[in-house]
Amino acid sequence: MNGSVETEQATPTAPSTEGKPGPVKVFVIEDVSASVFGREHAVRGEMRMFYSVSFSRSYRDSFGNRKYVKTFGLEDLGKVVAVAQQADEFIRGLIATEPHA
Repeated sequence: MNGSVETEQATPTAPSTEGKPGPVKVFVIEDVSASVFGREHAVRGEMRMFYSVSFSRSYRDSFGNRKYVKTFGLEDLGKVVAVAQQADEFIRGLIATEPHA
């Protein structure tokens, strides 16, 4: 799909909540994005990294303000699949380089 853009943590897809870490990486295709988050958690006494992905769609309201929603129309689903695939490949790459992989 055309319009694919990868952004680093410096460009989160939504305003960050004070005190919460931002995404590790954001994948964007047009108005659909997948934000990859990492969190450390102790497993059997060792710290392990776990990843999750949040999907969102952006639009502009009648005042021109950018808004974000977690719902997608039929025309968005191909973009959701594409950013999900990009996030999957990125996370698998991270996991493959971890010491406990």
